[in-house]
Amino acid sequence: MKKSVLSMLAVAALVFGMTSCNGAKKSNEQAKETEEAAVIAGQAPKDLLTEELKQETIKLLKDMPDSEIPYRLTSGEVKVNVGDVKYMLPTAKAAELSTPAQKARALGMYMADYNVLKAMGQPAAEVEAVIAKLATDLNISFVLDILKEQAPKDATKEQVQAFLQSQEDKIIEKMAAENKIDVEVEMLGAASAEYACLIANPTLVVKGDATSAGLSANMEKRVSMLEEVVADLANYYPDLKQLGAAISPLKEKVATIQDARAANAEITGIRDSLLK
Repeated sequence: MKKSVLSMLAVAALVFGMTSCNGAKKSNEQAKETEEAAVIAGQAPKDLLTEELKQETIKLLKDMPDSEIPYRLTSGEVKVNVGDVKYMLPTAKAAELSTPAQKARALGMYMADYNVLKAMGQPAAEVEAVIAKLATDLNISFVLDILKEQAPKDATKEQVQAFLQSQEDKIIEKMAAENKIDVEVEMLGAASAEYACLIANPTLVVKGDATSAGLSANMEKRVSMLEEVVADLANYYPDLKQLGAAISPLKEKVATIQDARAANAEITGIRDSLLK
């Protein structure tokens, strides 16, 4: 009798175990289907972002053409009149921002302005203070430390370009390590809009032929690659959809320096729309 009872208990345990395994398998399948549906619907939580997609995004961001405007300013290939910084985002604007997306975008714009001011040898303390505040709000204070690094003295043009590229790469890598890849994309997209405002500035002086200086082609490539990144990440970070849609027209508006100047007001409007 005792043996019979034990046998029955063993069978029951086996059946229960099989049922549990089947239940767990079914639950896992349902969870996977739910995750896939969320991605398709554009409602995927951030923690579903795979390491593979993250690495692909990092590679795309690093492969973007380097931000040539600071380089060309530093090397003397581009000159901006000393007093011509009115196009830059007013530092007072930072106090009006409330959402993380707004702050990330403004940070990208102010970083673009900081690069230009430093390259021109103009005071940048006010912009630097705003960058520090926004970076602290977003918990990425390391950004300013990287931005303040100086190129070696007596560096060649090639060394300056390599230095500026390494700065961008450092920020991208650090942002990815902190799981803030979306913040980095917001910053880069907004910085492109701010640089477009510089290209559209009627007092921008480019030595030689304006189109061949590479500013327009550089901008087009960066925006196109950012659109590709946004397409991959927008389901995980819905705010990126608005960013991608806003900066996409910049490609046509900066096709040449002349086109950019003709669309000056529209380009400024695109920049401003990113902070609404």
